[in-house]
Amino acid sequence: VALTLFDLRRRGLVDRLVLCDICGTKLPAVREALRTKVGEAYRGMDTSLECFPADDVAYDPNAYKKAIQSMHRGDLVIIFTPDDTHAEIALEAIHARLHVLLAKPAVKTLNEHLGLIDAARERGVLVAVEFHKRWDPIYSDARSRIQQLGPFSFFSSTMTQPKQQIDTFRSWAGKSSDISYYLNSHHIDIHNWALMGRSR
Repeated sequence: VALTLFDLRRRGLVDRLVLCDICGTKLPAVREALRTKVGEAYRGMDTSLECFPADDVAYDPNAYKKAIQSMHRGDLVIIFTPDDTHAEIALEAIHARLHVLLAKPAVKTLNEHLGLIDAARERGVLVAVEFHKRWDPIYSDARSRIQQLGPFSFFSSTMTQPKQQIDTFRSWAGKSSDISYYLNSHHIDIHNWALMGRSR
């Protein structure tokens, strides 16, 4: 996401980029990593960011509210946070008349989903969900093959994960989300994307 946004800024398609976290003291390391891994790898790539909270703030769970208040109507908020925080942050952005791109899964409940739809319609903003697996060559190849097979009456999928990813998930699984919930949203999206309403 960061690389794409930096490139869009380089092309003059976006202007101000803001990064927000609950822990300001880790933001200098994040900016340095972006500078070395992106800025030094791509000629002319400006990786500067305005950050919330300030670098000396150890913890501010409301930093996103301050970041949103600094934005202007029509700006875009991209939310890549723990699943259980999506609805609250998205609603704050929508109420400020900001467009929203959410990492999947968008929210955890149907009521939250319907609330986002209603709020977005009322405020006249766009809300979308990012499913990055659509750009994964394995998934796009599977979709192409599925579309060549004809009508479907049954869909089953399996996803395996490298052990180190399981260890990563273990640190938050069951707290802000469930690993099955987190990963299965990919399967549901791939099913819908591949069949495009051809089977019911």
